[in-house]
Amino acid sequence: MQSVNKTFEVLEVIANCSNGITLEQLANVLPYPKPTLHRICKCLTNNGYVSQRGSSSYQLTTKMLSLGYNVIHDDSLLADITPHMSELANRVGFTINLQRRDFDNVILLKKEESRSSIFHTNAHTGLTSSLYNAACGKVILANFSEEDKDKYWDVHGNDLTRFDHFCDVKIKDKATFLEALESVKAQKFALDGEGNESGITCIGVPLVLNGAVSYAISVSGLTPEINRHGQKQLVNELHRFSEFLSEKLAKTK
Repeated sequence: MQSVNKTFEVLEVIANCSNGITLEQLANVLPYPKPTLHRICKCLTNNGYVSQRGSSSYQLTTKMLSLGYNVIHDDSLLADITPHMSELANRVGFTINLQRRDFDNVILLKKEESRSSIFHTNAHTGLTSSLYNAACGKVILANFSEEDKDKYWDVHGNDLTRFDHFCDVKIKDKATFLEALESVKAQKFALDGEGNESGITCIGVPLVLNGAVSYAISVSGLTPEINRHGQKQLVNELHRFSEFLSEKLAKTK
């Protein structure tokens, strides 16, 4: 089990080095002997997850990415939801997104853009965002159990700058964090506060399936256009859409 954990640690370090990383640099980052790191890198290279430029630095290949896309495309909700997302996007004139929790992130499974829109967001299938930064992430996080909220704060609460775009109230400590989550849960929507893309507002609502919230639906667009259309109106549209999907999927499962 230790060797598996070490392998994933190496993968994560390599993944964060866009220009590659040498064995010497790996040894400076991870507390393992060079021979151990070399064996791990050789194994990853032989299996196609890592490539080596000459005899120097290691880089991640796209093989890991292809595994992730398999998980995304195998999500059984996509076929059921996509046509309805497209209809809603064309009706409101904005992009509609479906996201799912992926550990401490949310991953974009699908986005549908309005035919009449002249603006396109930079978001793409497979894009991950932190739970505390994304509108969909916030509504999923707000529906965590109390125990899971505590665990989440223990991991992420050491850097309060992460919560700069979390809500209108400044997150100063665990108490204000939990209060903000209760507010999100009560109102059943969250804003990203332009935390992911400057000038872009995203409004997310939970998608309840079998009593659990692991998915969320959001609408995104240029902030002035969202404000002109009316945030309240879009929130109501999303709530109706989420309730419709919850009922529809409950009947088909």
